[in-house]
Amino acid sequence: MQKKIIYEKFERERIDYYLSSIYKDYSRSYFQKLNDKRKILVNDKIILASYKLKHGDIITVDFEKEEKPQIMPEKIKLDIIHEDDDIIIINKQPYIVVHPCYGHPSGTLLNALMRHSNGKYNPYLVHRLDKDTSGLIIFAKNEKAKISISKQLQNRSVKKKYYAAVKGSIAENRGRIEAPLGRSPQNRKLISVNPFAKKMAITEFKVIKRKYDHTLLEVRIITGRTHQIRSHMKYINHPVIGDQQYGGPETIDEQQYKRQMLHAYNIVFTHPSTSKIVEFTAEVPSDMKEIFNK
Repeated sequence: MQKKIIYEKFERERIDYYLSSIYKDYSRSYFQKLNDKRKILVNDKIILASYKLKHGDIITVDFEKEEKPQIMPEKIKLDIIHEDDDIIIINKQPYIVVHPCYGHPSGTLLNALMRHSNGKYNPYLVHRLDKDTSGLIIFAKNEKAKISISKQLQNRSVKKKYYAAVKGSIAENRGRIEAPLGRSPQNRKLISVNPFAKKMAITEFKVIKRKYDHTLLEVRIITGRTHQIRSHMKYINHPVIGDQQYGGPETIDEQQYKRQMLHAYNIVFTHPSTSKIVEFTAEVPSDMKEIFNK
């Protein structure tokens, strides 16, 4: 299906933003993928997804259905916090990968949800958690819910809070970190604050409890960058306990921790069907509790 649109606005606007605003059933990433396949032309020319439109531009869009990878259902226990006709919210356990990828072709949350859905719907992934991070994660059950939550995430209207157990006793009761993040020049698998980082990231925290050499924080991320909390905590010299990649200690009070002590405990967003603000929480896992309850 091909459509032509004449851009009549005067202000310069990114083409992917513009198309997702007039075709609300499609996300910005959908149009970016279309553009990568050269399915979007402006004045019959190939353009970048970041192209800024000019008055009178003629946009040609060749729509196509989004291809969904084949994910096999697997019997994996799920801790379901909430489920309705549009969304399902899981309290993800540590050590489980969210979706199939290189090195993890099966045994993921999406495999578990394919079995749970029993063919009634295909779960859509709208955001992610690291393998070793526990806590709340949303899956959409239809295209409308997927687009609604994806746009809320892009607009930063989804509020996410984490608990993080970090190295050292933080003196301040509250703090705000504003520092850009990008791939580390020394190790491309890591995200760091460095001279080449371009994506601004904002993290706020408040102290919940202190011990002599570690602190429990409530952390709110204003932006949603990869490894944001882990990288920002390292940046202020308080890496997350168990996070060996980012310099966190693996032993506290002679107890070893093999995963980063990071838990997504609270999420607030607008429900895609009711348009009401909804809020969900997930209890702190036992391995994080024991650090401060001994």
